Amino acid sequence: MTISGSTVAIIGTGNIGGRLAAAFAAGGQDFLLAGRDEGAARKIAADLGGHAEAVSVDEAVERASVIVPAVWFDVYKQLIAQYGERLAGKIIIDPTNPVGPDGNGGFQKIIGAQESAGEQVADLIRTAGYEPVRVGGLDQSIRLEVFGDLHELGALDRVVTKTEALEVI
Repeated sequence: MTISGSTVAIIGTGNIGGRLAAAFAAGGQDFLLAGRDEGAARKIAADLGGHAEAVSVDEAVERASVIVPAVWFDVYKQLIAQYGERLAGKIIIDPTNPVGPDGNGGFQKIIGAQESAGEQVADLIRTAGYEPVRVGGLDQSIRLEVFGDLHELGALDRVVTKTEALEVI
């Protein structure tokens, strides 16, 4: 499946980013690939037969309308802090997990045992000046898509406020 009409960027070249890049290329999706290690991004892109274009993180954020931040959770928070305003209006596909190296070759949870990365991401969204609204499961995602009743081009024909969203859900 390709996301037609959209420029897609994967930010991250590690396990998740590299595997997503391979899967996207195998599926015929053209995309931008960026990471802190630009050499790694160039190597992965070269190995994928022309579907990936290696770019800087700045260029990926600038050019892409769909961004997949395939980075460690703490780096994800830094990306939001650094690029928050430039991410407005873009689709973010978030495959992050709150894990990091444990110093012994394994992994550990990097937030509290009773904390959720999803809740922290919602807090970051609020920090950026937005208000997340739960509209339901995946079966309700059409409401957020173009011409959906909660999309600015939908029934209300403008950016939907939290109050308006809550009234229609």
